[in-house]
Amino acid sequence: MNKNLFDLDLMGRTALFYVAGGGDIEAVNRMIYSLSGTGMSPQRLSFISIKDINGITAIDMAEQAGQKEVAALLRSEKGRMNFFE
Repeated sequence: MNKNLFDLDLMGRTALFYVAGGGDIEAVNRMIYSLSGTGMSPQRLSFISIKDINGITAIDMAEQAGQKEVAALLRSEKGRMNFFE
């Protein structure tokens, strides 16, 4: 597991929150797919599902910033991980 990806700031957010909110879909792809390769990935699911101190996820942050493509990617990957769980 890439432990640095799971590092939280004072708001309880990982780097994924900020990359998703900024709309950098390539960086989002690199982050989520660096966790456990293909198929079922509990690490990837837990990474995408992290909630900050306000209860929002990186998906929420992307949506709030109008980054629809990033939000759709994260939502799709989360759904796929939930399906295989």
